Amino acid sequence: MSLARPASRPKHILIFGGTGDANRIAEDLLHEFGGDIRLQLSLAGRTSAPSLPDGVPVRIGGFGGPEGIISYVKSEQIDLVIDATHPYATEISHNVAQACHAVAMPCIQFHRPAWEKTDKDNWISVKSIEEAAKILPEIGTRALIASGAKNLHAFEGLEKTWLLVRTVDAPRDPFDLEHGEWLFARGPFSVESETELLERHEVNVIVSKNSGGDATYAKIEAARNLGIPVIMIERPGGEPVIQAPSREEIIKRVHEILDQI
Repeated sequence: MSLARPASRPKHILIFGGTGDANRIAEDLLHEFGGDIRLQLSLAGRTSAPSLPDGVPVRIGGFGGPEGIISYVKSEQIDLVIDATHPYATEISHNVAQACHAVAMPCIQFHRPAWEKTDKDNWISVKSIEEAAKILPEIGTRALIASGAKNLHAFEGLEKTWLLVRTVDAPRDPFDLEHGEWLFARGPFSVESETELLERHEVNVIVSKNSGGDATYAKIEAARNLGIPVIMIERPGGEPVIQAPSREEIIKRVHEILDQI
């Protein structure tokens, strides 16, 4: 009489999200692996009413640094971590990488390709939002600030440039915007709507992060068509973990990792 082998438990994958890419990666994984995996999505909770994938448990809130992440992945018996946060969410990506290295946890960072400058683009590259704010008055008198909700205080006190500051939600810690106005809107945007926005507000310079992807690229196309310069905040480098530039590469890497666990 032979004893049946106990069934192995589904592998537990934790996705750090907050982007549309993270939701699509979760859907891809469910389609590819089905009941062989358990998924959990972690969100920082900075965006109200986030779009979420169906059927995936969601954890909202911070962890308290690498130590909190280490404690969580141990208690939840996580087998694999995927970092699909925003390309500029450097603090959480660093904490995730540090925690995974500390416990020898496999970690994949989705690093979507940056936008590529064309011959018709007028980009002024800077390394930080502070540098963008410093040179802004030299570039234009009416600016669309489309660099996200973090570190907007860098633009406080500018008097020579009128600012249209666009964020998804109202900032939790807004600066005193005396010379401009707030605009709360969520992408994706069309080239037509971005062109209309720029023309209506007579914008002659844009401040943007090189986020990559399709959701907010329309403003870059609109700027190109209108001959408007873009102060482009350069993309930070990836963490020293497995890098995946596409969702297809994520699936490939997950297969390789799960085969070894």
